[in-house]
Amino acid sequence: MKKRNFLIPAMVIPMALTSITAFAAPVEIDYWSVFTGGDGAVMQGMVDAFNEAQDEVHVNHTPMTADDLYQKIPLAVQTGTEVPDVAVVHIERIPNFVSNDMLYSYDEDILAEAGISADDYIASAFGASNIDDEQYGIPLDVHSYVTYYNKDLFDQYDLNSYVEDGVLTFDEIRELGDKAREQGFEGDVFDLGWMRAQLLSFYAQLDPELTLSEDGTNPCINNENMKKVFETMKSLAEDGYTNAKDGDAAAEFYGGEMLVWMEGIWMKAAVVDAGINFGMLPCVVYDPAVVKNWTSSHNFVQFADEERTEEEDLAVAKFIKFMGESNSVTWAEDAGQCPAYLAAWDNLDLNELPQGFLAKPENVDTLAIYSYDYWGMFDTAFSRVGWDFTDGTIGIDDALAQIDAEITDAIAAQ
Repeated sequence: MKKRNFLIPAMVIPMALTSITAFAAPVEIDYWSVFTGGDGAVMQGMVDAFNEAQDEVHVNHTPMTADDLYQKIPLAVQTGTEVPDVAVVHIERIPNFVSNDMLYSYDEDILAEAGISADDYIASAFGASNIDDEQYGIPLDVHSYVTYYNKDLFDQYDLNSYVEDGVLTFDEIRELGDKAREQGFEGDVFDLGWMRAQLLSFYAQLDPELTLSEDGTNPCINNENMKKVFETMKSLAEDGYTNAKDGDAAAEFYGGEMLVWMEGIWMKAAVVDAGINFGMLPCVVYDPAVVKNWTSSHNFVQFADEERTEEEDLAVAKFIKFMGESNSVTWAEDAGQCPAYLAAWDNLDLNELPQGFLAKPENVDTLAIYSYDYWGMFDTAFSRVGWDFTDGTIGIDDALAQIDAEITDAIAAQ
């Protein structure tokens, strides 16, 4: 949705007042983000750096959980009260926001004045928020689900041959687990982690189109590819290669009681703090020739607010430009993310950053960014099943049918 422009009648400004222009207060903009953990502290530092670097714009940063932001935004937009001037949302949410007329698209002239160009960003991330030739999001990063492994345990149990090619297969998970246990390892081999991101990484390997709906509306989760993914994890759990479905996989990995752990690149700082000597690989795969990592992107968006001025829009654009141009290195090194601002990689050694392999040009096709108008409903239904299918609490066929039915009912209830 394009922003409505309101014409303000020209006003005669007394000459005596023009002399105070240099002392005008900075433009205040309110910024909501979904960064509440360690990345929240990093983001606040980046906001502080922007505020200190110039005196034209002042950003007020309000971090909150993603769930809170997605609950508060609809009411704020509907009532027109306390709508932030800019917010960070996950890219999967943008199509639905656009469908519900909750977002303004960016003004091309304002972006150009602030120095923002599509050529400066990872194409897949920038293009994913372009809908009907209107730009609704400016990416801060791409962040993927990946595989961590404990290097000390791999040394101890002579498992390094499994990671020499830079990827682990499901068959190798079983083999290295057996080898370690034969030598006395008593911990878990692999994890039942963040179910949605983990399984969508595997699903992308089987369905390169990332199909969640064939017609853009009705879900089609109950299909053979998703069934294979569910069966893969159920088999690993039943055969004793994973933690229990309600277990704390992170605590096990931090405590040296798990060999291989799938998690987001954003957990790198926590792994470092835990003192783990770790390696990072792409998601576990069926076939080494087909690598996919569930990937999202934090995007700066502007929710619909008829009271927002062009001056505030320009202030937002300047802030976004600064975040990419001047803070992407910090976002990579301190928050463990992959910046979407391409020039940042000129100042980063991809071979020194554990997550650097994701940013290499040859790996651009491994980033699986899903798009579905009803992503929120999909996420709720998919996550509700959790790992219950791994221990037989619910059958796989029933689980997939339940997911499809819940999404369908939620769409119909709108």
